[in-house]
Amino acid sequence: MTPEMYLMQVKDIDLRIRSLESELRAANRERDTEFAEQLRERIRADMGHYKELKTRIRDEIQHITDNRLSTLLMEYYIRGNTWEMVSEAIGIKDSKWVRTRLREKALKLFAATYPKYFIERLGDSWM
Repeated sequence: MTPEMYLMQVKDIDLRIRSLESELRAANRERDTEFAEQLRERIRADMGHYKELKTRIRDEIQHITDNRLSTLLMEYYIRGNTWEMVSEAIGIKDSKWVRTRLREKALKLFAATYPKYFIERLGDSWM
């Protein structure tokens, strides 16, 4: 798993929950109570996992000593902001540079801070 894949888990679960909520609305409109209850249970389980994962990753990001890089990771991967919003939050006008160069630096620092997640991949191109 790459550092970005690890961090993207938060966004991925959020997308799955939104999709399930959309299905739930459709099930409610169709008055399919049995399916609606199954969806509610799945949403509750995913929400629990989402909160746990988000809290853990937020805590890990906060251990990054470079405030600009930790803010980048937090704003994009945890808060789900666009690269333009991330750029504004860290005070850099060039969002393309933030998305490419600074993001790469932030991911490398995250991987170096938490090698237990990425140790077998240290020689790969993303490092």
